[in-house]
Amino acid sequence: MSSQTYAALDKSWRSTCRVVLGDEVGGLEKYSEWLAEPMAPLLHKRSYLSGKDVCCAVSDYAEDARFISIEEADFGQKFQPLGINEIKDIDSIAEALQERFVYCGNVVLGNSRNVERSSDIQNSFHVYNSNFIYDCEHVAYSSYCRGSKYLFATISDYSCSHMIRAFETHKQSRCFEAWNCYNSSDCYFSSFAEGCQDAMFSFNVRNKRNVIGNIELPKERYLELKAKLLGEIREELERNGRLPSLMDIVASSAPPQAISKLKGAASEMAWDPEPLESAFQKTTGLLLGKPLHDLHSYHGWLGRHVPGIENVKSAVSGRTMHMSMVKPYDMLLRDRLVSKDECWEIGGLIRLDPSEIESFRSIKEAVGRIAYFTPEGQLGECSNLMMVPLVNTSVNCYYCPIASFNEYAAFSYWPRTSKYVFGSALAFSSNFCINSYYSTTLSRAFEADGCSNCSDVYFAHNCENVRDSMFCFNAKNLRNAIGNAPMAERYKSVKSSILNQIADELERNKSLRWDIFNIGARRSRLWHRKLMA
Repeated sequence: MSSQTYAALDKSWRSTCRVVLGDEVGGLEKYSEWLAEPMAPLLHKRSYLSGKDVCCAVSDYAEDARFISIEEADFGQKFQPLGINEIKDIDSIAEALQERFVYCGNVVLGNSRNVERSSDIQNSFHVYNSNFIYDCEHVAYSSYCRGSKYLFATISDYSCSHMIRAFETHKQSRCFEAWNCYNSSDCYFSSFAEGCQDAMFSFNVRNKRNVIGNIELPKERYLELKAKLLGEIREELERNGRLPSLMDIVASSAPPQAISKLKGAASEMAWDPEPLESAFQKTTGLLLGKPLHDLHSYHGWLGRHVPGIENVKSAVSGRTMHMSMVKPYDMLLRDRLVSKDECWEIGGLIRLDPSEIESFRSIKEAVGRIAYFTPEGQLGECSNLMMVPLVNTSVNCYYCPIASFNEYAAFSYWPRTSKYVFGSALAFSSNFCINSYYSTTLSRAFEADGCSNCSDVYFAHNCENVRDSMFCFNAKNLRNAIGNAPMAERYKSVKSSILNQIADELERNKSLRWDIFNIGARRSRLWHRKLMA
């Protein structure tokens, strides 16, 4: 495999291995399948215009939809307005605009260079086979990374460097198989290390140095063992072209040590559904001209393209917890889960025996005794939350796998700095949105995907600075448009009719046949009716 981008990343891989593992282990291509295993899947299609490979950051699109690469999109193309018989209902519009509904992949924006086989990349350099990468450089086989560099098989990180197979990390450096580690460095096969330096095969530890198997060691002894263990890790990696993940090792290791003396979990946060129900009515009234009632009855529709949440039990207390079905949390071992209040206490109670940390082999056989994981995390001031396992500074949220700096959000995945958001995923800095995905700075949006700086839009894909418009794909700087064609004074009456149809169907069925991911399908309207029934 050869290209300028891949050659640069092969060089970066080798240097990262020297930094993290102490020496090189061979070229990047040898480990490509192993590194790609944990990343969020990319959808690969062919451009209907050129036949070139098109990568999409998400795989929700209709199977038979058409695709183009972003450089093939003609944002200035002019279209004729639809005729009166073509705008009588959504089905008619969908059929009339079938040729205009083309999804866009290979989305690389801002100041980015040397990006291949990737999509939803912004202000990043030397990126290969990755998605949702922002302000990064030298990245391969990774997803959901921001402000980081030298990343290989890294999922969900912020401000990290020199990471190999790291999952949910924050301000980390020089790590290998680090899971949910924060503000730490030089972590190997460890989970929930916070404020630590030099940790190997350790779990639920805070502010520790030179620790292996939760045992703090003198620096000289730690460095001696670290060098030996890294040599054995490199040898196995080179021999097999892969290593077992931390979860693989724990699953085949010794059973967990029983825990009986805990202070007890913190009490559950009080939950009042009324503020969110009122917010849902306000949002639907604003977007549809008619408020909808009973938020929970729309769960199936709002959650159609949003990751779910699983109820799990603490292995120690039996307490019911909620776990986000997103990476890396969906990879955690179900029989070793504990609450966020329990994990730190457990980490201070159990450790391996010094005789068990002498080799990679002996550690793999014993480390399961101290391995517990938590699917929960909470930062900042939070209130009135229910089924929000991972949260930072949010209020009035319900059934959100991850929420950061939000107010009034439900059935949404990772809204950030947003308010009044329902059924959405990665809707950043947005307000009054329903079923809006992978978009930024939206105001009053319904079924939007990959849009930025838009307001009052319905069924919009890859749009920028579009206002008061419906059913627009790959468009910029439009107003009062349907199907990318300005409608002028006719727009308001058509919009009113369509919104009445949408509200009626939602009230009747608690769902809507069309969404932004299936409206571009090439099959018949009848097929859609059967599919969505």
